[in-house]
Amino acid sequence: MNSPVQLLGALLALVWAVAAGADPAAHYAAQCAACHDAPVDAKVPDTAAIRRMNAVRIRHAVSQGKMREFIGDMTRRDVLALVEHLAADQAALMPPSAYCEGNAPTPNVSASASIDRWGLNARNSRWQRQTTISAANVGTLTLKWAFAAPGVTTMRSQPAVTADTVYLPTLGGTLYALDRESGCIRWAYQAERPLRTAATLGMAGDRRALFVGDQGSFVHAVDATSGDSIWLRHVGLFEASMLTGASIEHAGRLYVPISAFDVARAMDPNYECCTSHGGVRALDAATGDILWTARMTPEAKPTYKNSLGVQMWGPSGAPIWTTPAIDEKRGVLYVGTGENTSSPATDLSDAIVAIGMGDGKIRWHFQGTKNDAFNMACGRRRSGPNCPKENGPDFDFGASVIIAQDSEGKDVLLAGQKSGAVFALDPDADGALRWQRRLSPGSALGGVHWGIAADAEHVYVPIADPPGLPERKPGVWALNIDDGTDAWHYAADRGCVPAGRRGDSPWPDCSFRYAFSAAASIAGDVVLAGALDGRAFAFDAEDGRVLWEQETSQEFAAANGIEAHGGAIDSPGIVAVDDLVIVPSGYGMFGQMPGNALLVFALPKPSQ
Repeated sequence: MNSPVQLLGALLALVWAVAAGADPAAHYAAQCAACHDAPVDAKVPDTAAIRRMNAVRIRHAVSQGKMREFIGDMTRRDVLALVEHLAADQAALMPPSAYCEGNAPTPNVSASASIDRWGLNARNSRWQRQTTISAANVGTLTLKWAFAAPGVTTMRSQPAVTADTVYLPTLGGTLYALDRESGCIRWAYQAERPLRTAATLGMAGDRRALFVGDQGSFVHAVDATSGDSIWLRHVGLFEASMLTGASIEHAGRLYVPISAFDVARAMDPNYECCTSHGGVRALDAATGDILWTARMTPEAKPTYKNSLGVQMWGPSGAPIWTTPAIDEKRGVLYVGTGENTSSPATDLSDAIVAIGMGDGKIRWHFQGTKNDAFNMACGRRRSGPNCPKENGPDFDFGASVIIAQDSEGKDVLLAGQKSGAVFALDPDADGALRWQRRLSPGSALGGVHWGIAADAEHVYVPIADPPGLPERKPGVWALNIDDGTDAWHYAADRGCVPAGRRGDSPWPDCSFRYAFSAAASIAGDVVLAGALDGRAFAFDAEDGRVLWEQETSQEFAAANGIEAHGGAIDSPGIVAVDDLVIVPSGYGMFGQMPGNALLVFALPKPSQ
């Protein structure tokens, strides 16, 4: 019996046959090569990285996503032929041997979930207490199995994990249910668009469900036992909306953060920038019906014309990249926002925002950086016609808010920003600032990028400052929750000399980038953090000693029988559960090392 992924490959092959006769190489040279053959912006993937992507991802980018504005007068046939020209070999799709044998048990969803959300709990602390991993034994971890996601260059989704199953969404558009013991595929759910968010495990009415967001702003509710669709809901506020932070199910509602990609479309000087903004939508988790919407800016209106005479719009932006933290005690959720993408700048950009869970009304906000309007028409090497007048620093809050407690048991909100700053806010005083600490100069790809973690005493902060940034300070900090003072600091060190930025291989012997951008997490008394050079680290939470280090930027023998290669560790970072440490490895964006590997490490079994 053919798998859903194999059937998709056959369908795409049929579509491409119809598209025969177009000249995709010429279209690529005319429409794409100027930006992608030698990118001047780290956020733009090069041609080699694009060729490792599968058809689902490329087709969405050029027909509906960030590249839609750049395809000119290409017809649908031209676009399909271009996808065929660029996409990774469809023969790399999953072989039948990757699927569990027919008598394999279905996932046991009645047991409590081990990892059911991005933050590991409602407070987003990313502190895993359900684990046997400790500072005493973490150094004995060895690889249990690896899984290779076909046609994928970026592993950006954190899996959900139960007692017997690992649920992995991929940018190839497939959500896999993997046997936790062996890595074989129990079932595969195929979406029409790249799946972009972490997997959240919750309840859709009386059914145990996985909630995953895709790049086209659809939320998928999928039966965790069978892989069948329960409902599919488009939640985008605009054509340029997309989903980045994970949705959170709580008390029968699903809270969905919404981001946007106008920041990239603005590179086209003829694009009327910008009308989209971020927001949060509350859905009925059983049906997907939209209950309320919170918007981060007012509706955009015409403002001025750029130097080419193209109409500009504003305000816009303040996208929400983060996963909400649920404060049941106060009846609110907390999100962080990004920069405005056009003038004028507003007060909800680069901010921590408290939103009522019952009605979606904004209760209060704290702004980390004022007057930050930025898009990808701006930059050190150029300033295009669509760059906002403010030409801001692009200091998003990309790290989700944590609800922690100080030494007296009082709640405190912790937030990290791309400015390199960490803030502690008082949730009982409308977000009043308790303390702040700036650990690095920060940048558009620096400072605190994807996530921080907190236990009872410390907040653990990865810093992503890239090479070339003056006074950069990449590494991992442990700060005291009470006052933000240092507990310990690990300074990232490349430890080698790179032969150019990349060279002939996407996996150089010495990586150009080596900072800590991925979200950190905690397993008992161990801090887990992944670096952009592909190294996975376990630190002693007490003093910062390196207890375990694993190189992941290499080939692995995958349980599913296709080529697996790790790369940069970014976005979801590393998580632990029971006796396992799970590492998504590979991030083929921003000039980083691509990869398609999910690596599952385990403690040795006790001797019989």
